[in-house]
Amino acid sequence: MMKKNCKLSSFFLLCCFFFASCGKEKYDMVKVKGGSLSKDFLEMIVDIDSEETALSAENGFSISVSDFYISKFEVTQKLYQEVMSSELDANPSPSYFHENPAENEVQELRPVERLSWYDCLFFCNKLSEREGLEPVYIIENIERYSKDKAIKRAVVSADYSKNGYRLPTCAEWMYAANGGLKTKVSGKYSGSEEISEVAWYVNNADGKTHQVGLKTPNELGLYDMTGNVAEWCWDYVWSDTFENIEYSDYTGPDAERYRYIKGGCFIEESAGAEFPYEIYDGIGGIQGLRYYNTGFRIARNAK
Repeated sequence: MMKKNCKLSSFFLLCCFFFASCGKEKYDMVKVKGGSLSKDFLEMIVDIDSEETALSAENGFSISVSDFYISKFEVTQKLYQEVMSSELDANPSPSYFHENPAENEVQELRPVERLSWYDCLFFCNKLSEREGLEPVYIIENIERYSKDKAIKRAVVSADYSKNGYRLPTCAEWMYAANGGLKTKVSGKYSGSEEISEVAWYVNNADGKTHQVGLKTPNELGLYDMTGNVAEWCWDYVWSDTFENIEYSDYTGPDAERYRYIKGGCFIEESAGAEFPYEIYDGIGGIQGLRYYNTGFRIARNAK
């Protein structure tokens, strides 16, 4: 009788574990050991080794990041809906691709998209509150679009001493996309020299987003850094006048028109880890607009 009860208990625990695993949201966090951006990366967005700026690594210019956490996956429609469904003023289902997933893929595990930069910050705060963490962002004077409740304008500030979820900075995103200290690939795609191995892009995506985590991850275990949807970052496009010093945990200029959007997406030929995704005539996106090819992933301090 005791053996039978033990077997039943083991079976019950196994079932509980199985269902818990099936219901687990896809936002596992990876701890990234800090370091400096490579010269090749810096040259993509900062004018170095030129007569005009006189910036050079040899003279002391560098941009470094501290240890941080970043999510393995782009935020899914499932997670976004679960966190935002209790917010009366928000739209928990903003995605353009809300139906007809690819064969054998799960609709709710496709990345959420078509949300503004402000929406991403609002989500980060709500997820932090749900998990008993301190929200990073102070968001005030919110104005929403009347049709779909996306945030159109707001006054935002960030307190990086808090332990809650946030958007990665541009420097963190690039560093993580390149594999951090574990990088093995010299090419422009995050995790491979072959784009088809790591990305949903124009030649294989069939004009739609796909379930996260189906392609090969990069050296840090991060998925879809080169494709599927492009991703909002915190920073305004870098327009500061840099000096030959080390910039640690740089978060961008105080004001600009565009915020960085990084990585490739399902409608792009190739936009790898090294390159910002280009919208209009600027590098990045206007923070109050929504793009059906742009989502986000989350980060946290490791301090």
